Amino acid sequence: MVQLNKRLGIVSLLMILAITGCSFNKTAPTQPTAVTDKTIPNTPQPSNSTTDLPLSVGLSWQCDNAVSFDVYLDTQNPPQRLINLNNVTKSYIVSNLSYGTTYYWQVFANYADGTKKAGPVWSFTTTQYLNPSLSGYVMYLDTLTTKLPNTVSAMFQVVDMTNRGVTNLDLTYFDVYEDGAPLSVSEAKLSIKKRTQVPYKIRTVLMLDNSTSLNAEINQIRIAASNFVKNILPNQEVAVYQFSEKIEMLHDFTDNKDTLLAALNRYQLGVSSTDFYGAAIKGTSLWADTYSSSKIIQGSMVIISDGHDTQSSHTLAEALNAVANRYVYTVGLGAEIQPDILMAIGTAGYFLISDVSQLDAQFVNIQTAILNYANSFYQLSYNSPKRGNENHQLVIRIKNNPYAGAGSYIQGSYNSAGFYSP
Repeated sequence: MVQLNKRLGIVSLLMILAITGCSFNKTAPTQPTAVTDKTIPNTPQPSNSTTDLPLSVGLSWQCDNAVSFDVYLDTQNPPQRLINLNNVTKSYIVSNLSYGTTYYWQVFANYADGTKKAGPVWSFTTTQYLNPSLSGYVMYLDTLTTKLPNTVSAMFQVVDMTNRGVTNLDLTYFDVYEDGAPLSVSEAKLSIKKRTQVPYKIRTVLMLDNSTSLNAEINQIRIAASNFVKNILPNQEVAVYQFSEKIEMLHDFTDNKDTLLAALNRYQLGVSSTDFYGAAIKGTSLWADTYSSSKIIQGSMVIISDGHDTQSSHTLAEALNAVANRYVYTVGLGAEIQPDILMAIGTAGYFLISDVSQLDAQFVNIQTAILNYANSFYQLSYNSPKRGNENHQLVIRIKNNPYAGAGSYIQGSYNSAGFYSP
């Protein structure tokens, strides 16, 4: 199964290069060198100096014997901004990048004995496209599974170059190849289902700052959150939390609007100490994204806050690590807004509002984006003619995709052991 953290879309990290709290002093090579020691990060994907990449990029590498990795990304060389700490996989997703920009990235490998090895500095450059509607499609494979007697199924997502869900595709848009040969739609009984044909549940966390710095906005936040609840989608469950010194659950996930509205009535002013980073960490721990042929569970979080962490119980690096590959919106308001922090935590989007009366409109925008993202999942299934205990390669492309860079198609492997004709 392809892991969730290989997806460029859902969930989503906005690279903020002005966050001083993520800057580290370190020495590193400024030019990539050939790596012969396989215990040093090597074999980058995308390959070094790749150009014309989308605004979301899946980074991956190879490295032997390491227990975790720290990933840096920046527009300066060598990169100084830590974007992922103690990653236990050899991949990471960055999103909401800027058009026509060269990014430098570097991976540090951590070993069980406490030592660390730095990989070379690699780079990539994003697309120059200025009109996202003309820039093509990016595809992400979630799962590739088999079922006897000979069914192969792939769950995948399609987004545009700005990581917005693409919702209007059908079988005629795709070319499918098995071991390099095109599949016949009729002979393979090839089919594609939209998300609406697969059991789907949306889980949304409302994480509401109630610290004293938002004293003047508390009542309006409650009203706007109540309007959001009144308009939740079918199959959407919402959990409501408030945070200042402590993170308090007002109600767990439910689709009962009356119950949620009653919970929001308990949203009241707290104290001056604010555990903003802890709220981000707690909120993203409340759901598990699930993608399979039988069900999809897609979570998201909406944080309303000024982004000011006064408690220091957690670090920004810990918060960034928690929200990575999660679908998080931040809405910044109040007199002490920390826009760089809010933008970094808002992996799916960041909204700055100068007047709390604008909050209703931003909730509508967020709910629309959640729905479009939910509708961008597809399930492809077919009957494979392959037999025997052999591995095979599946490739899915969008016909005439104007974008041809990394993520312009998806591929995965499966084994045909036990396959037979029904």
